[in-house]
Amino acid sequence: MLKRLPNINVATTSISSQITVCGDLHGKLDDLLVIFHKYRIQNGLPSPENPYIFNGDFVDRGKKGLEVFLLLLACMVAFPGGVYLNRGNHEDLIMNSR
Repeated sequence: MLKRLPNINVATTSISSQITVCGDLHGKLDDLLVIFHKYRIQNGLPSPENPYIFNGDFVDRGKKGLEVFLLLLACMVAFPGGVYLNRGNHEDLIMNSR
């Protein structure tokens, strides 16, 4: 699925009136869970009409980097067209090898 995605994500407010942009998670699963809980109540779940953009740096620093990344991938499958993942400077071969 990821290989078929374009290198550049294009999200627009022409379908919806808002886009939820989330910053670096740095492997902090608790932060991701708070985002989904808090924004689910305020904004609703991700969908093409209510997109969420996650701006990279998913896996580094925190102890739950793998869990964060797997949950984001599951969201891409569960909410097609509703979740965009932008690669950060920490999602490279050397950083992920650590």
